[in-house]
Formats: sequence, C-alpha cells, structure tokens
Amino acid sequence: MHIEQLEYIVEIAKSGSLSAAAQQLHITQSALSQSVAKLEEELGIPLFHRTHTGAKVTEHGRKVVHKALEALHAINEMKEYAEFEQSMFSGELTISVFPGLMPILVQALSTIKKEYPRLRIHIDEQVSEAIIQDVRSNRIGLGLAVMYAEEVEQAAGLVFEPMVDSKLVVCAHKQSPAAQSRTIHPRELANYEFVLFRDRFVEDMVSRYSAEWGKLSTLFTTNNAESIYTALKENMGLTIGHDFSFLG
Repeated sequence: MHIEQLEYIVEIAKSGSLSAAAQQLHITQSALSQSVAKLEEELGIPLFHRTHTGAKVTEHGRKVVHKALEALHAINEMKEYAEFEQSMFSGELTISVFPGLMPILVQALSTIKKEYPRLRIHIDEQVSEAIIQDVRSNRIGLGLAVMYAEEVEQAAGLVFEPMVDSKLVVCAHKQSPAAQSRTIHPRELANYEFVLFRDRFVEDMVSRYSAEWGKLSTLFTTNNAESIYTALKENMGLTIGHDFSFLG
C-alpha cells in the first residue's frame, strides 16, 4: 500500500469518476485503474462499483476512503509541521462560505491571521451545493456549508468538522406586530408578508408549512442576504432563516 493509492481512492470518491480523477491527478486512466485494482486485491474487498457512467463507492469502500482521508490528513499535518519549522507559514487559502456564516468565519480568521500573518486569504459567498462542488473539484481549499446530517453521512471523499448546530427561525423587525407577543401560532404567519433567501432549507420549511397551514405570502425571494436585512430593517416583512444568521 502506497500513499498515492490512498490519494487515488479519495479523488475517485470525490469526483465519482475514474476519468475525472485521472485528469485531476495528472495520470492516465489506465494507470489509475490498475493501481486501485492492486489496492483492492491487497485489501481483499471491492472499493468501487465501476459502470459506464462512473465509479460509485461501495459500503466497504466508504469506510476505507474515510480511513484514507484520516491517514492523508495525518501525513499532511506532519508535512505542514516540518514546513512551518523551516519558515513562517505563507501561501494562499481560498474559502467559500454559506451566507450568514461570515461572522463566525471572520472571528476564526482573525485568530488564524495572528498566528500566520503571511497567509493570504480569499473568501467568496456561495450556496452550500456550489461550495461542496467546488471542494470536490479542488477549486477551493475550505468550505463552510450548511447540510442536513444525513447528507454529511453520505458524502464520500470529504472531511467534515461540525461548527454549529442550527435551526430555522422566523425573524421580524422589533416594531412588527409579529414581535409584540412572546409566542405566535404558525397559522398567524399567513397574515404577514415574507422576504425569503433562496435556500433549499428555507424552501423545504416553506413547503412543509404550506402543506399543513396554507401558502405563505411572499413579497420577494433573493440570493442577496443584504437585501433581506434591508427589508427587515424597513419592516417590509418577516423572513425565515438559519438562527446563526441573526446572531449579533
């Protein structure tokens, strides 16, 4: 077993395709396939189901890929430690972050920059699906996304570290009638206009609400978080969002 074989199976799990993985790894598909086949023979278990549409991780393969990620992470930590001892850490880090998580990220980056002042950091805001895809295609080094727990369990080839557990909440201007009571019945929400961020978690909640209580009145939907905050500030309507988006 060699380190590159661990890198190979992780890349295949990430891309879901031998050809795409071979392109990312800059080797031929034939060499990649042979190397993985040797690893499967050594381990005595199949790691991937190969089809004309791609390569899907087997149940055993999912566990092996997870172990490979842990091993590669440990190896990278050793390399980074050695490099750090030789010189101050420098380079670039590209991060994609889900809107609303920026305050959490900024606090963390402040600490990182104090420890690694020569590190150049670039940040983009994107929805979670785009962030995950950018991680899989190696376009970014780190992604802060919002996902359902079951999606994390099924995401082969990626390493996840939970930062916060979130829930969806209804938010209103303090002068809104909706904010005057300590509680509000779900049925009463139908009396208000809503401004909504185009987010599948919000869409799922609205769909479940509509099925039980009736359709919500929507003033507009947007992928711009600032316009949501402006609408709330002007008391134009209520919104639904992740609780961390309204902290502070």
